[in-house]
Amino acid sequence: MISFFRQKLLYQVYAIIIILMALIMLLIGYLVLQEQERTILSVMQTQAQTLAKSIELVSADAMVTDDQSFLVEHNLNVLAHSPTIRFIIISKNGRDALLTRQGEWRLIQKLPASIQKLESDNEQEQILNDPYAKKTEKIYYYTYPLNFDGISWGWIHLGFSLESLNDAYNAIYSEIIMIFFIVFIILSTAIYFLSRYIVQPIIALSHASKKMAQGDMKITLDTTRKDEIGELTRNFSAMAESLSQSQRELKNSNFILEQKVEERTRELEEINHTLDERVRTEIAHRREQEQILIQQSRFAAMGEMIGNIAHQWRQPLNALSLLLQNIENAYDSGRLDQAFIQRVIEKGTLLTTNMSTTIDDFRNFFKPNRNKELFDVSTQLNTVLLMMSASFEDNRIQTELDLESDLKVNGFANEFSQVLLNILNNAKEALIETQKDHRLIRIRGYKKAALLCLEISDNAGGISEKVIDKIFDPYFTTKEEGKGTGIGLYMSKVIVETNMHGQLSVRNDSDGAVFMICLPNSYVQETK
Repeated sequence: MISFFRQKLLYQVYAIIIILMALIMLLIGYLVLQEQERTILSVMQTQAQTLAKSIELVSADAMVTDDQSFLVEHNLNVLAHSPTIRFIIISKNGRDALLTRQGEWRLIQKLPASIQKLESDNEQEQILNDPYAKKTEKIYYYTYPLNFDGISWGWIHLGFSLESLNDAYNAIYSEIIMIFFIVFIILSTAIYFLSRYIVQPIIALSHASKKMAQGDMKITLDTTRKDEIGELTRNFSAMAESLSQSQRELKNSNFILEQKVEERTRELEEINHTLDERVRTEIAHRREQEQILIQQSRFAAMGEMIGNIAHQWRQPLNALSLLLQNIENAYDSGRLDQAFIQRVIEKGTLLTTNMSTTIDDFRNFFKPNRNKELFDVSTQLNTVLLMMSASFEDNRIQTELDLESDLKVNGFANEFSQVLLNILNNAKEALIETQKDHRLIRIRGYKKAALLCLEISDNAGGISEKVIDKIFDPYFTTKEEGKGTGIGLYMSKVIVETNMHGQLSVRNDSDGAVFMICLPNSYVQETK
C-alpha cells in the first residue's frame, strides 16, 4: 500500500512539473515564431519598398510618356534577377494597367477588386491570393503610389512569393522542435530526481500519520534536513509527542465527562416526562388566544355592520314618520278614507319589509358556518356593498365593479364576507381622512391561470411605506386610540391564507392602496 502511494504521489508531482514546463516551452516557442514572422515580413517590406523606388527612378520618364516597351523590358529584367517576384503591375489613373510576369506581359483594362481597394495615397501591404496564378497561392502584396511634381499618376504593384517565408518558418519549426526535444529530455530527467527528493520525506510523513491514526505514537522520522521539509518533520514529531500527552489527559477527562453526562441524562429524562404536558398546555393557550382574536374580530365587524344598518334604516324610518304625519294631516282635512289608508299601509309594509330584509342579511352575515360550500364571490360582494351603500352614499364614496362571470369558490362564505367588509371599511375610512371631493373604490374580479383573484383599490393616496409591511400584524393599527382594534386585517389574512389556503397581499399604486385576494386552483370551480 505504501509503495503504491509513493508511486502515485511521485507521478503527480512529476506530471505537474512536466506539464508546467511544456506549457512554458510552448509559450516561448509561440513568441519566438511571432517575432520571426514580424522580422521576415519587415525584411520583405523593406525589399519591396526598395524595389518599387528603384522601378520609379529608372522608369519615371517611360511612365510619363507611356513608353511601354521600355517598361516591359525593364520589368522583365527585374523579374529575371528576382525569382521571388510573381508579377509587377504599373497602373495609371483612368488607364490600362501593364502586367508583367516571368516571360510574359499584357495590358489589363480592369484590375481585380482585391487589388483596386489597395490603391490609395499611401503605401499598402497585405497577404492575398495571387489573382493571376493557375492554382491558389498566397502572396505578399505591396502597393506603391506614383507621384510626379505633386501629381498622382498611378501605382506600382508588386507580388512576392511566400515560399521563402514558408521555408523560413519550416526551418524555425525544425530548430525549435529539436531544441525543445533536447531540453525536454534533460529537464525531464532532472525533474524526476528532484521529484523523488521532494516526495520521499512527504511519504514518510504520510506513513507516520497513518500510524498516529491507528493510535501508535512511537514515531521515528529523519529530522536532519535543514530545509522547510526538515522543519515540517521536526514539527510533526513535536506534534506527535503533544498528541501523546493530550491522549493521556483526555482519558482522565473522559472519566469526569462520563459522570457529568450521566447526571445530565437523568435531568433530561425528568424534563421529557413533563415536556408533553407543557406542549399540550401551550397549544391549548394558543388556541384560546386565537379564539379570543376571532371573537374580537367578529365583534368589531358586528359593530361596523350595526353602524351600516343604522344608515340603512335612517331613510325608511324617515319615510314612516312622513306617512304618520300624512295620516294626521288627512284626518284633519277630511281626506282620510279607505283608499288613502290602503295606500299608506302598502307603503309602510314595503318599508318595513326592506328593514326586515336588512335584519335577515345581518343575521346571515354572522351565522356560524364551519362547513365549506360552493358560493359565488360576486353575490357575497354585492351583499356587503348593499349593507354599506348608505354609509358610502353619506360619505360621497363611489364604487366601480369589473367582475368576470362565474367567480365561484369552495370555502366559507360568511368568513369571506367578513374579509371583504374589513377591507372595504378600511378603504372607506382612508377616503374619509383624505377630504377628497372625488372618492372612489374600484373592485376587479377575474380568473388568472389556476387562480381566482379579487383586487380592491382606492384613490386615498396609499399606505405609508414605513408601515405597509406591518398592517397584517395583530393589534397593529394607525387609527387613534379607541377607534381601531388592529385585528381586522390580521384575521382577514388568517381566513384567506389559513382557512381557504389563498393569499392576501397589499401594495400601493399611483392612486392608493391595492388589496389582492387570490385563491388557488383547488378552490376554484371551473364552469362545466
